[in-house]
Amino acid sequence: MTVQQPAREFLKSSPGLEPIIVEGLFRAAPARVFRAFTEPEEVRCWFVPKGGNLVSAEIDLKVGGRWRFVIERTAEKQIHFEGEYLAIDAPNRLEFSWRHVQEFANGERDATDSSKVVVTFLEAGKATEVKLRHEAIKSEDARRGVGGGWNGCFGRLADFVAA
Repeated sequence: MTVQQPAREFLKSSPGLEPIIVEGLFRAAPARVFRAFTEPEEVRCWFVPKGGNLVSAEIDLKVGGRWRFVIERTAEKQIHFEGEYLAIDAPNRLEFSWRHVQEFANGERDATDSSKVVVTFLEAGKATEVKLRHEAIKSEDARRGVGGGWNGCFGRLADFVAA
């Protein structure tokens, strides 16, 4: 008989409520965890579920710089997340806008309203406490999806930075 370990829970806010709060303690220095959020090769290792595919990750890490993570690309459409860096205090804090976008082959673009993400990286001995606040997501269903998405991301990030 195999005992199944419960999934790690990083989501601290109630599902569907505003804002989304996700927190975790990571076995790595703040600079290491900050780098995992800001280098395309590293983002590709934890941002999407195992078996999924991050088609590309583009990061222009400066205030006003843009980022884009393509999660699906077919002949008919491309689905990605995108935003702009609003504040950067390496390795302590990142603030960026966020939106979900579908771009179709015919040139049409369907995008959510822009929301805001603030991530802090606090040294905690030989570890880093990461606190993420994602706000201004319009619908409860979208907040549930985004909260669950960040919870999964934090689990993969914990494994990635500890390796």
